[in-house]
Amino acid sequence: MGVTNLWQILEPLKQHVHLSNLRGETLAVDLSLWVCEAQTVKKMIGIVPKPHLRNLFFRVSSLTLMGVNLVFVMEGDAPKLKASTMSKRNETRYGPAKKSLPSRTGRSYFKSVLKECLELLECLGIPWVQAAGEAEAMCAYLNANAYVDGCITNDGDAFLYGAQTVYRNFTMNAKVIQKRCILKLFVIFK
Repeated sequence: MGVTNLWQILEPLKQHVHLSNLRGETLAVDLSLWVCEAQTVKKMIGIVPKPHLRNLFFRVSSLTLMGVNLVFVMEGDAPKLKASTMSKRNETRYGPAKKSLPSRTGRSYFKSVLKECLELLECLGIPWVQAAGEAEAMCAYLNANAYVDGCITNDGDAFLYGAQTVYRNFTMNAKVIQKRCILKLFVIFK
């Protein structure tokens, strides 16, 4: 649900951080954020069959090779208080729900996508935790209790839940990173 204008209020405290500065850090990642980002990349729509897995693989590979430790947080059940807000948000994104047709945009499809991501993380040996509720709340808990050094999420609610360090608008230069990953993976599997 968020806090209106929170990011504008926090603007004077914002710092840009280069990925190389995160070496040795352990970060909690809101998995839903990365999945949603991958589903909206126009260059991949209709070309890449599972953009969420491609995005996750290259980001995890790149960050791991850079010496960044990751812990992913799987979204739990949303609070009932947010049900109407989430319903309106989904209707805005995907249009009115059609009960008679199977949907590739509904909540059950999203959960199946998240499950695929968890399977990939397990294959890669990357730890993940299941949040009881919202992922940003668990990320914040891990950060507030010094289990991780920061959180990767765009949800400002993380601060309300006690997060100390939030990395927002996370980006990676795909061309540079992809070349580095391919070379490193080739050496590993040679």
